[in-house]
Amino acid sequence: MNPAVYDVAVIGAGPAGCAAALAHARRGLSVLLLEAADRPPARLAGEWIHPTGLDALRRLGVDLPADRTTSAQGFVLHPEDAGPPIMLPCPDGRPAATIRHEDLVTALRAGVAADPGITLALGARARSVEHTTVTYTEGAGPARRARVWRVVGAEGRASLIRHVLCPAPAPPTMVSRTAGVVIRGVPLPREGYGHVFAGGPGPVLAYRLDRDTVRLTLDVPLLPLRSGPLLAYLHRSYAPFLPEDMAEALHDALRHGDVQWAANRLRPRRCHGRGPYALVGDAVGTCHPLTASGLTFALRDAECLAHARSVAEHGRRRRAAGRAGEHLAAALHRIFCDPGRPTAELRGSMYAVLRNSVVERERMMRVLCAEEHRTTALAGAVLHVAAHALCEGLRTREARTGWHVPARACADYAAWLWWMCRNRTHPEHPPPLGTP
Repeated sequence: MNPAVYDVAVIGAGPAGCAAALAHARRGLSVLLLEAADRPPARLAGEWIHPTGLDALRRLGVDLPADRTTSAQGFVLHPEDAGPPIMLPCPDGRPAATIRHEDLVTALRAGVAADPGITLALGARARSVEHTTVTYTEGAGPARRARVWRVVGAEGRASLIRHVLCPAPAPPTMVSRTAGVVIRGVPLPREGYGHVFAGGPGPVLAYRLDRDTVRLTLDVPLLPLRSGPLLAYLHRSYAPFLPEDMAEALHDALRHGDVQWAANRLRPRRCHGRGPYALVGDAVGTCHPLTASGLTFALRDAECLAHARSVAEHGRRRRAAGRAGEHLAAALHRIFCDPGRPTAELRGSMYAVLRNSVVERERMMRVLCAEEHRTTALAGAVLHVAAHALCEGLRTREARTGWHVPARACADYAAWLWWMCRNRTHPEHPPPLGTP
């Protein structure tokens, strides 16, 4: 049988794949979109969309269901230092949004199905790619072939196209796990915002999914605990830093075992493709989910690829656009999870700087929301925090006891900054610097 002919084949019909198909179709190209699963997955992934991601969806003509989408104005950070919460609104007052992963995929696939330039094949599994010919099967049917000029891998971490580009890739680094819990009938401390609660072994992110439902995601260190002991550890370690009603709801959910798990495996977003092969979304790489940037990265990847003159140009643009966000995600993960004294001092300094400086709050949120791409902006913020921590240390009585104390603090902070500068591979959670 002669192969069918399309301009583009996209493998994977999740958010990244659907967006890539729509973006190419909007440019008048014919697209074959292959998806192995018949139904959208109900999994713990991709529920927060930053304002730039919403802009991308609007440009693609995708309408999110109003009854299943919740607007969010930014984040509220709740430090463990008993000080006031820190408001971190989205840049320029533009809202973000939350939506269940399966509802987002359903809305995107509806947009795909309505586009005459896209052929959506559900239950179709890509078997091989040779040059620009894709071989796939639908269910138990015979093998089919499609000849294209571009193949887009959008099927996540286990991408077939990534394997074609790099047959023996370095394994991703697993730094922690995320425990996802749904609680109902509990108000957020401030509605219309996501909330980050610090103080536990890792941060807790809470956001509203609908009028009655709140999602809690707990960043959990890698521990040799299973089943009951692990759930007891979650309640004992995280509940004290949550509001009372939220802590009770978490306890009830853990008691019934209502927890979804996801591994935080990190891979630098460096390989965007080569020649006729391109990668978008998690197939490129993953950063820590604390900044909730993965979904926005995926939508922007898809748009950039469709408008770039080549896959190489697409890669240059997206590497430059994502570098600051990746660094911020790694830095926040360490600053909230590292128990070492220097990191605790930097964390306290970060709280003070954010409380006192509108400029620093805006700068952090522009990087977090993928609107500020310059790594120099992030470096300036980190240097500001480190300088504040050093000045505070010099004012204490301990710092006045001798020259060796401030010298040691300078060395500790310099090591932290050096880790930030060379953080290209998302190293596993580093050992504490100094004495806890």
